[in-house]
Amino acid sequence: MMEQACESTGKCDTDQQSFKGYLSRWMAAATKVAPFIEEWAMPRLQASAQAAALTCTAGADGNQCGLEWTKQANDGNLGVGEQLAALQVVQANLITSVPGPLTNSTGGTSIGNPSAGGSTSSDPIVFNAITMGDKAGAGILTTLVVVSMFGGAWWMAATSK
Repeated sequence: MMEQACESTGKCDTDQQSFKGYLSRWMAAATKVAPFIEEWAMPRLQASAQAAALTCTAGADGNQCGLEWTKQANDGNLGVGEQLAALQVVQANLITSVPGPLTNSTGGTSIGNPSAGGSTSSDPIVFNAITMGDKAGAGILTTLVVVSMFGGAWWMAATSK
């Protein structure tokens, strides 16, 4: 696995240093919901995990992993993103040892509710009548918002000189 956009130039930013980890995790997870990609994805994840492990030879403890796995040696890039990416690609290979998500036929226990927890009553919704106080409150709030908007615009124009 290679971050083509930046590894070839050696100018990976902080985000790009962890992208391979996210991709590895998502590829592994995808094999559970779309099993037909497992034959394609798992050999790539296994090869990437082996290459990543070969870069984990730097740092004070000799366990810090590099970013450029294709070199199969530590490239000197040490940081959280590199460690995350190496950990994720190795961990992605464990996906075959866990079952996929449960469904209705494989042990799922959720009970459907077509009303999404709301009322199942077909009675129409009845709203309270709008009173004169409601109308007065709405008029006052509308006036305050309009005055604030125009007052703010005037103040910005007056103080920008």
